[in-house]
Amino acid sequence: MNTKRIPALVMLLAGAVSTIVTYINHYSLEDMLVVLILTLIVFLIIGVAIKLVFDSFHIEEPDEDKVDDEGEVLEKTENPEDSGTDEEEVQPGGEAGEDET
Repeated sequence: MNTKRIPALVMLLAGAVSTIVTYINHYSLEDMLVVLILTLIVFLIIGVAIKLVFDSFHIEEPDEDKVDDEGEVLEKTENPEDSGTDEEEVQPGGEAGEDET
């Protein structure tokens, strides 16, 4: 789960709500800005806390390539067939894939 954007979304939503509420209640501009900055700081902290909670529940499932049948962790090894490129080799003095018959 990608939790990188949670604090920003929480701050954005809280900032929008506080701006609308202060506008409806006819706050002065200075008071409105003070309320907005305090709201953004508080909800940044809340957003980071929510992100940390979500990150703590993130459990990676073991990759089948890294674990053998007995449950021991193995290093990932490449098959010699897979290590080559898909492109055909260029033979000296000729184009790729040409037969010299």
